[in-house]
Amino acid sequence: MSPLSQREVQVLKLEALGLNTKQIAAELGISPSTVNWHRKQGLARQTAALSPILAPSSRTTSTIESTSASVVRQFTMAGRKATRPR
Repeated sequence: MSPLSQREVQVLKLEALGLNTKQIAAELGISPSTVNWHRKQGLARQTAALSPILAPSSRTTSTIESTSASVVRQFTMAGRKATRPR
């Protein structure tokens, strides 16, 4: 994953100082929606950089006796933990 952009760093630093979206927008001369975009992108990049450390070693799920194998397969393929049907 690529490093944070200069603007993402600016937005995240101002947020860490306690400024809200409108204050960050006024400080940087950009719109609040642009602040939200840079915040979202910056946090996604930081999370992606940590994901190899946080990711489980396998994507298998434990099966519950009452859960059919096809349901377990569907949830596993979707990346969700298999749960007992309600």
